Amino acid sequence: MNCSDVLNNAIRIGLVILLVLASINVAASIETYDFDDPELEARFQKLTAELRCPKCQNQNLADSDSDLSKDLKRIVYEKVKNGESDAQILSFMKERYGEFILFNPELNQSNAFLWAGPIIFLALALIFFLRWYSKNRVNEDD
Repeated sequence: MNCSDVLNNAIRIGLVILLVLASINVAASIETYDFDDPELEARFQKLTAELRCPKCQNQNLADSDSDLSKDLKRIVYEKVKNGESDAQILSFMKERYGEFILFNPELNQSNAFLWAGPIIFLALALIFFLRWYSKNRVNEDD
């Protein structure tokens, strides 16, 4: 065996080891939630899609694999199974984690500016543009 054969075998062995190590994550356990009623399962899916993972911030609970989101999914699962309404579950989560946990927060006094901000910004931009345009418009009659 020459040096290049040894190197090729080492590369092959290294690739096999990498593939085995990479497959460990794929084989990780996937949490499943069993429901007797398809309506309860649909409510669970809807609620976990509406709630934001506090750790991941831009993912909902349904898409997140963080430990915190797993705990929150388990809480939602238990509350759905115990017959609590969607409003009760969302209220519980909001009390515990603040309004940030809701992907679609409610309009209230504390966040009204955030809801109105884009509209105000666009209105101001339009006003400034129209004033600038009217001042810098070339007179076509000349």
